[in-house]
Amino acid sequence: MKKLYLVSVSALLLGLTGCLSETEIKAANQVITALPHEVAGCTFIADVDSYGSAIMENARFYLKLAAAEKGATHVVEQFAYPTLIAARTIGVALSGRAYRCPEGLGPRLAAPKAFKQYEIPSADQLIGDGEGLASTPNIDWRKEAQRQAAAEN
Repeated sequence: MKKLYLVSVSALLLGLTGCLSETEIKAANQVITALPHEVAGCTFIADVDSYGSAIMENARFYLKLAAAEKGATHVVEQFAYPTLIAARTIGVALSGRAYRCPEGLGPRLAAPKAFKQYEIPSADQLIGDGEGLASTPNIDWRKEAQRQAAAEN
């Protein structure tokens, strides 16, 4: 099992580096995931979104890449939501807020509580069995995630 995991991670990293330049990878890895109160005094730049991905770590990387492309030093994860990434394959995407923090503001390392937790639902849960529509076919999952987050606060 451990060998399979290492092969999978290696293939994933090869896939990432094949599509992105070293500069883009480095820029994304320099963006720090923060909690909202940790970016007090920093400049809000833009709302950013990741691509849909099969695993949360990839969605998080692409969220940080989107923030880096805007010149951000930090990103606050706002919502995790399901997205269709291939026929009958559901993945996850993230939305966040990008910030530029001057030296001395904002955290230097990401706190574990800054990462959104999300379990990807099965395709059958979201799109049904192919014979008909699922019971909630017209839900905008991003808006639903925003509504649920607002209800929690």
